[in-house]
Amino acid sequence: MMKSKNILAGFLSMTILSLSVATPSAIALEGVTSIKEIPGMNEVIPISTKVQEIEKLHFGSFTGKVKEITDHQRMADWQFVLVENEEGQIANIIVSQDTYIVNNTGIEVGSIITGYYDANAPMLMIYPPQYNAEVVVIENENEFVKVDIFNEDFVSRDNLLKLNISEDTTILLEDGTVFEGSLANRKLIVFYGASTRSIPAQTTPTKIIVLFEKAVHPIYEEIEEKAGFTINDVSSMDIIVNNNKIEAPAAYTNEEGIVMVPLRAIAEALGFHINWNSQQKTITLDKTISLTVGEDYYTYMKTAPIHLGAAPVVVEGRTFVPLSFFKKVTKMNNAYVFEGQIVIDNGEVME
Repeated sequence: MMKSKNILAGFLSMTILSLSVATPSAIALEGVTSIKEIPGMNEVIPISTKVQEIEKLHFGSFTGKVKEITDHQRMADWQFVLVENEEGQIANIIVSQDTYIVNNTGIEVGSIITGYYDANAPMLMIYPPQYNAEVVVIENENEFVKVDIFNEDFVSRDNLLKLNISEDTTILLEDGTVFEGSLANRKLIVFYGASTRSIPAQTTPTKIIVLFEKAVHPIYEEIEEKAGFTINDVSSMDIIVNNNKIEAPAAYTNEEGIVMVPLRAIAEALGFHINWNSQQKTITLDKTISLTVGEDYYTYMKTAPIHLGAAPVVVEGRTFVPLSFFKKVTKMNNAYVFEGQIVIDNGEVME
C-alpha cells in the first residue's frame, strides 16, 4: 500500500510476515508475547480472535525514492528505475509496456514509487536486485492503494485488507471499461480512504481496477494444473548462445516445470561434436559427455553421474535436454531464462 510504507511486522506461528498498514495500530495475536513497539501503536480493534491461515503470497513489493531512470540496452520499451528505500537499500524496478502504472502518471526522479512483482517468479541473483513490475504505484497523499489477489470473501492474500464493496464502488478493467464479473481470485488494484484498525482492516473501496490476465496456451494450463504452479511459456523465446541468437527448435516446459531445450542446435553452437548411437539411443559430446534418451543419467568425463530431474527425450526427431544440462554437465557458466530469452554462455557467472 502507498502512503503507509511497510511499517508493521507481526509473527504468525513460525513464519515472519511483512505487513503494510494505512493507519498505525498495534497487533494482538494469540501466542505472541512480545512485539517490537512502534510509536503511536497502542490500540487494537480485533475482528476475530483467530487470524486466518494466509495463502501463498502472490505479490512482493519494493518502495523507494527514484534515483535514476535508464533505458534497457536490448529492450526498447523497457526501463530500469533505480530506487532507494528508507533503509538505504537499492533495487531496480523494471518497467515494461506490460507494467500497469496507476493513474498513468509519469515516473520521475525524486518520486516515491512502489513496484509490485510476482513473488513466486524465479529471480536472478544480482546486485542490486531487480524486479519485473506488474504494477507501479506512485505515491499520492490523497489515497491509499492496495495491490493483491482477493478471495471470495474479498480478503487479500496477505490477510491485511477486507473489502466491503458498495454500489458507489467503481469497478473497471485496465482499459477503463466497466467490469461486471467476479472479483474473486483476481489481481486487483484497490483505491480506498479510511479503514478500520483491525486484522484484517476493513474498508469500502472507491475504485477497483481488475488487471488483465495474460493469455496462456492451453497446453500450459494443463501442465500448470498438474505441476501445481505457474510456469513461463518459453516456446516463443529466442535462444541466445554466447551472445548470438541461434536457429533452433522451440523450447518447452515439461509437466514438472523443467525447461527443455534442443540439444544439437545449442551444443553445435558451443562447438561440440555430437555423435548419435541409434541402437543404444546414446549421445556423446566430444567423447567426454554422454547421455541416454529416457534416462536421467548424465556423465562428464569419469566423474559421478549427474541427475537433472528429467531425462533426455526425443520430440519429432529432435533430442531435448533440461536447460540445466548446459550448466551442470557441459560446465557453461550460465544457462537460464531471463528477460524473455533463453541464455547460455560462458560470461560472468549469474547465480
